[in-house]
Amino acid sequence: MVRVALSGLGFMGKTHLGIYQKLGNIEIVALNDFRKENMDITSLDAGGNIQTSSASINLGGIRKYTDYAAMLKDGGFDFVDICLPTCLHAEYTIKALEAGFHVFCEKPMALTNEETGAMLKAVGKSGKMFSVGQCLRFWPAYVEIKKLMDSKKYGKVKYAEFARFSAPPTWDWDGWMSDGKRSGNAALDMHVHDVDMLLFLLGKPDSVRSNGVVEKDGSISHIASIYAYPDFVASSVGGWICSDSFGFNMRAFFVLEGATIEMDFSKDPVLVLAPKGGKKTAVVLPEGDGYYHELADFTAGIAAGKLSGTVTAASAAESVRLTLMEIESVKKGRELPVAF
Repeated sequence: MVRVALSGLGFMGKTHLGIYQKLGNIEIVALNDFRKENMDITSLDAGGNIQTSSASINLGGIRKYTDYAAMLKDGGFDFVDICLPTCLHAEYTIKALEAGFHVFCEKPMALTNEETGAMLKAVGKSGKMFSVGQCLRFWPAYVEIKKLMDSKKYGKVKYAEFARFSAPPTWDWDGWMSDGKRSGNAALDMHVHDVDMLLFLLGKPDSVRSNGVVEKDGSISHIASIYAYPDFVASSVGGWICSDSFGFNMRAFFVLEGATIEMDFSKDPVLVLAPKGGKKTAVVLPEGDGYYHELADFTAGIAAGKLSGTVTAASAAESVRLTLMEIESVKKGRELPVAF
């Protein structure tokens, strides 16, 4: 049995609680949130941009802390799951690692390269297992896309595009997600998903050129980027400036030498393969979403004493680094070489 302490009971915290209820190898030992009322919930309805469980939950008998340090001191669990605002990721991750616990940290890994660097150092020094919630690497549709591309059956990539659109977040505490100083705004909080998939599927580009919608605080609520590779080009666009009635959607599109792949979560089927000279067909997807599969993978790794390596501390830090380069490109108004 793997024992978890969960810090942060907002949208993602509730989402993770629902998953832990489904996983048979998990015991929820402790909860932490500075708002005591958040730890007295009876429903998992999280109200975020992805449909999550609305089932009931009984948190009776689980230790509850408004003081994170006190929870770490009492211990009795194997890892800490951090679902806090991004501005707290580095501090809370490092404290948990130094206290001797494994850590699963929500994405993005942190707000700055300095913070991700400090986290990488702490992971190395502690010897503990660590991963970040870059859930698209586990999302069934993206997993199937990677399988198709890795098979080489349809040849090389000629063009790739990623897109992610949302209404402004209204489910967050104190408006922290729209506050660039606490979240990095949509450019870092949401767009980092597609940046991570670009690196995972296509590798590091040679350069990037970005434009965006810049808010009064200087943070970016919508971003569009073009990435240059030696023999193909890729693009990504996304943000949360859509009307409130729009909701949320994510898409991806790939042109390979021998096929076109389209993924669109507003359509049924979600994933379609159109081979050259063949018939367009739906790709059958496994059950579950990326949130479920990433936590199933991480907790299985804790139980086995070794993580799968699908998301590493280094890969999560690189996704932050490239996203920050795109933000820099917007502000400088020019293309930047990707150097890391």
